[in-house]
Amino acid sequence: PRRGMATLSQAATLTHHRPSPQACERDPQCGSGTCCAVSLWLRGLRMCTPLGQEGDECHPFSHKVPFFGKRQHHTCPCLPNFICSRFLDGRYRCSINFKNIDF
Repeated sequence: PRRGMATLSQAATLTHHRPSPQACERDPQCGSGTCCAVSLWLRGLRMCTPLGQEGDECHPFSHKVPFFGKRQHHTCPCLPNFICSRFLDGRYRCSINFKNIDF
Protein backbone atom coordinates (compact mmCIF):
# COMPACT_ATOMS: atom_id res chain seq x y z
CA PRO A 1 0.00 0.00 0.00
CA ARG A 2 0.99 3.59 -0.54
CA ARG A 3 2.44 5.65 2.29
CA GLY A 4 -0.10 7.62 4.27
CA MET A 5 -2.92 5.23 3.38
CA ALA A 6 -4.33 3.13 6.19
CA THR A 7 -4.94 -0.52 5.48
CA LEU A 8 -8.42 -1.90 6.08
CA SER A 9 -7.35 -3.58 9.34
CA GLN A 10 -5.72 -0.35 10.58
CA ALA A 11 -8.87 1.62 9.76
CA ALA A 12 -11.00 -0.93 11.63
CA THR A 13 -8.69 -0.63 14.63
CA LEU A 14 -8.88 3.17 14.56
CA THR A 15 -12.68 3.24 14.46
CA HIS A 16 -13.13 0.50 17.09
CA HIS A 17 -13.34 2.51 20.33
CA ARG A 18 -14.68 -0.09 22.74
CA PRO A 19 -12.98 -3.45 23.24
CA SER A 20 -15.19 -6.45 22.62
CA PRO A 21 -16.55 -8.06 25.78
CA GLN A 22 -14.13 -10.49 27.38
CA ALA A 23 -15.21 -13.62 29.25
CA CYS A 24 -13.76 -13.95 32.75
CA GLU A 25 -14.09 -15.79 36.05
CA ARG A 26 -12.75 -13.17 38.49
CA ASP A 27 -11.92 -9.43 38.57
CA PRO A 28 -8.11 -9.76 38.21
CA GLN A 29 -8.65 -11.12 34.67
CA CYS A 30 -10.28 -7.83 33.64
CA GLY A 31 -8.63 -4.51 32.88
CA SER A 32 -8.63 -1.32 34.92
CA GLY A 33 -12.05 0.26 35.40
CA THR A 34 -13.90 -3.05 35.00
CA CYS A 35 -15.05 -6.02 37.04
CA CYS A 36 -16.06 -9.60 36.20
CA ALA A 37 -19.89 -9.46 36.36
CA VAL A 38 -22.53 -12.07 35.52
CA SER A 39 -23.73 -11.74 31.91
CA LEU A 40 -27.26 -10.43 31.41
CA TRP A 41 -27.78 -12.93 28.60
CA LEU A 42 -26.20 -16.15 29.88
CA ARG A 43 -26.29 -16.62 33.65
CA GLY A 44 -23.38 -19.06 33.75
CA LEU A 45 -21.14 -16.64 31.86
CA ARG A 46 -19.21 -13.74 33.37
CA MET A 47 -17.96 -10.79 31.34
CA CYS A 48 -15.56 -7.92 32.00
CA THR A 49 -17.97 -5.04 32.59
CA PRO A 50 -17.25 -1.31 33.16
CA LEU A 51 -17.58 0.09 36.68
CA GLY A 52 -20.77 2.10 37.19
CA GLN A 53 -20.93 5.75 36.17
CA GLU A 54 -23.50 8.33 37.24
CA GLY A 55 -27.02 7.01 36.59
CA ASP A 56 -25.95 3.39 36.00
CA GLU A 57 -27.80 0.67 37.91
CA CYS A 58 -25.85 -0.82 40.80
CA HIS A 59 -26.24 -3.25 43.70
CA PRO A 60 -25.72 -1.78 47.19
CA PHE A 61 -23.80 -4.82 48.43
CA SER A 62 -21.39 -5.25 45.51
CA HIS A 63 -17.88 -6.19 46.56
CA LYS A 64 -15.21 -3.57 45.91
CA VAL A 65 -12.76 -4.07 43.04
CA PRO A 66 -10.79 -6.24 42.88
CA PHE A 67 -12.90 -9.04 44.34
CA PHE A 68 -11.18 -12.41 44.24
CA GLY A 69 -14.35 -14.50 44.50
CA LYS A 70 -17.07 -14.94 41.88
CA ARG A 71 -19.51 -12.04 41.59
CA GLN A 72 -23.22 -12.82 41.73
CA HIS A 73 -24.56 -9.62 40.14
CA HIS A 74 -24.72 -8.37 36.54
CA THR A 75 -23.49 -4.91 37.54
CA CYS A 76 -20.12 -3.73 38.81
CA PRO A 77 -19.64 -1.43 41.76
CA CYS A 78 -19.70 2.30 41.03
CA LEU A 79 -16.55 4.18 40.09
CA PRO A 80 -14.70 5.49 43.19
CA ASN A 81 -16.20 9.02 43.05
CA PHE A 82 -19.78 7.63 43.04
CA ILE A 83 -21.93 5.81 45.59
CA CYS A 84 -24.71 3.27 45.06
CA SER A 85 -27.86 5.09 46.23
CA ARG A 86 -31.53 4.13 46.32
CA PHE A 87 -33.73 6.41 44.22
CA LEU A 88 -37.42 7.21 44.69
CA ASP A 89 -38.41 4.50 42.20
CA GLY A 90 -36.80 1.91 44.49
CA ARG A 91 -33.91 1.21 42.12
CA TYR A 92 -30.26 1.62 43.03
CA ARG A 93 -28.07 3.78 40.80
CA CYS A 94 -24.61 5.31 40.94
CA SER A 95 -24.72 8.92 42.08
CA ILE A 96 -22.18 11.53 43.13
CA ASN A 97 -20.73 10.87 46.58
CA PHE A 98 -21.04 14.31 48.15
CA LYS A 99 -18.91 13.21 51.13
CA ASN A 100 -15.87 13.20 48.83
CA ILE A 101 -16.42 16.70 47.42
CA ASP A 102 -14.63 19.71 48.88
CA PHE A 103 -16.94 22.74 49.02
